[in-house]
Amino acid sequence: MSMHMLLTNIIILVIMCFVLYYLLFKFRDAKFSFLNLFRHKKRTISTTIAIMLGGVSIFLYGGFIDYSFWILKEQTIRTNIGHVQIYNPKYFETSNKSRSLIADYANLKKEILSDHALSADISTISGQLEFSGVVSQYENETSSFFSGLGVEPLPSLKLGSFDKIISGSDLSRVKTNEVTLGEGLAGTLNANYGDWLDIMTVNTHGGQGALSLKLRGIFSSGIKDYDDVAMKMPLATAQKLMGTDGVSKVLILLKKDNTDLFINNLRHFIDEHHLPLIVKSWKDSSIFYQQVESLLSGIYFFIKLIVALVVIFMISNAMTMNIIERTREITTLRAIGLQPLHVSRLFLLEGIFIGTLGAIGSLVIGFILAGIINLHGIAMPPSPGQTQGYTAFIKINNVELIWLTFVLPVLTSSLASILPALRASRLNISDAFKFS
Repeated sequence: MSMHMLLTNIIILVIMCFVLYYLLFKFRDAKFSFLNLFRHKKRTISTTIAIMLGGVSIFLYGGFIDYSFWILKEQTIRTNIGHVQIYNPKYFETSNKSRSLIADYANLKKEILSDHALSADISTISGQLEFSGVVSQYENETSSFFSGLGVEPLPSLKLGSFDKIISGSDLSRVKTNEVTLGEGLAGTLNANYGDWLDIMTVNTHGGQGALSLKLRGIFSSGIKDYDDVAMKMPLATAQKLMGTDGVSKVLILLKKDNTDLFINNLRHFIDEHHLPLIVKSWKDSSIFYQQVESLLSGIYFFIKLIVALVVIFMISNAMTMNIIERTREITTLRAIGLQPLHVSRLFLLEGIFIGTLGAIGSLVIGFILAGIINLHGIAMPPSPGQTQGYTAFIKINNVELIWLTFVLPVLTSSLASILPALRASRLNISDAFKFS
């Protein structure tokens, strides 16, 4: 929990204790403050509506952002990244990926799966071999650069589940002489299902590797730059082509989203076995996700700030008007013996009550509107760099968002009531009786 959230929760706890004290031990004061809200119904209603509009905006936009983060996260993880990746330290130090391979991948995979603390959390583990070269389709007299990926066919169904097959099928676990191409690369080669492709690469020993492979399927990830060069083939075929038994990275898909805990356990495992490997999380490997998260979080913070300011000014204005109109009442209360602090607490209670009404109304209306929106969803255009749009929804099961929607109106209303409450307590009795 961040410091500002902790501070907010402490302030809310103090406010709740303050209200609870008055409800239990000074119920007459609490009742008096609550009934005063209905003395000026129009002003109370208009103020409450303003609070609810702000609260509903926070709830709906927060739910939309939560869903956007969730779908972007899942798309990132399941586009051949996984929750956790294992690399050779040299992977990030050189552009020649052949010199940064993880050797003896089969043995490493076996050791990880034999460790109960790790295997209990693993849904899928898969090695991937990255390479590049030239692919040709001689019948059409076309050729193009490609960025290849050797994958294990069965695990790739989970790790690449956001890749949409638009022609043919996924890689076979039996036939090792077949490949799949990105939609853009297939279009460049004018290649179709069943065509034979000739592939040439520079292998890990500096020599040439060449194979003729059959096109099994064409896929689209929705990311144009990737689809324009992407080629997938079985890991065993890629290792044969490149002359190695290693992989460029090992991807791990978890059963539950406990990435940080799993990474700590995995690093401990690597240290125990003295392996020259490093571990990264999916978020560390996705710069695009980090940039989108920072952008949307900044916008959301700005919206919360605007709503808080609007609520503060609305409550402050309403309370100030109440004080002006009830000047004689306040001075009468002071004249019969009420202390200034007692008067301040009465007005502070009014502010808290109106904020609570606005918060409850925000949640009720927010849930209703979110339910209506979720019946059909929100058609969204493609994200930057992508070719496919998606249907967005409002997530309503986020406890933190629900708490924020309730807390923000109550907190801002309480803060906005402090100055008017103090002003009411400081009215001069003799001058106030002359007020007209």
